[in-house]
Amino acid sequence: MRRFTSQHTNKIDRKGRVSVPASFRAVLEATDSASTIFLKRNKPERSIDGLTESFLAEIEARIDPMPIGSEEREWLEHTYFADVVPVRLDPEGRMILPDDLRAFAGLSEQILFVGLGQRFQIWNPDAYKAHRDKRDQDAPQIVLPRIQQPGGAAP
Repeated sequence: MRRFTSQHTNKIDRKGRVSVPASFRAVLEATDSASTIFLKRNKPERSIDGLTESFLAEIEARIDPMPIGSEEREWLEHTYFADVVPVRLDPEGRMILPDDLRAFAGLSEQILFVGLGQRFQIWNPDAYKAHRDKRDQDAPQIVLPRIQQPGGAAP
């Protein structure tokens, strides 16, 4: 399975067109989402999540067993289906980011694509740097205790 990896900075024009990184397009072509990306707001991080059809199918499989009408199911359905915007790639591998998503994430002249395995994010480069710096600062308290093996030794 191919994954979205690395970081790529690209220019965005006044119409909201941006070229999707070639390595990300290769992942899309290897999945069932060759010409469509599903975008959603990532409210806690003020970024945009880029999802594939197969990622959404996995989410749907996790939602289906939940009771219809439950708060958790309703929240997930709205987050991953009602609030998702499908965006098609043109033959040159560009997409148009909707105005409301660009405004939400504070995107203007440059954007940063960040690969996260089965999904990716789109960031304002300065906002991502601040997010990354905070994440790196918090890592010892958040991540290291979780990955320590019994006996206290890190793997």
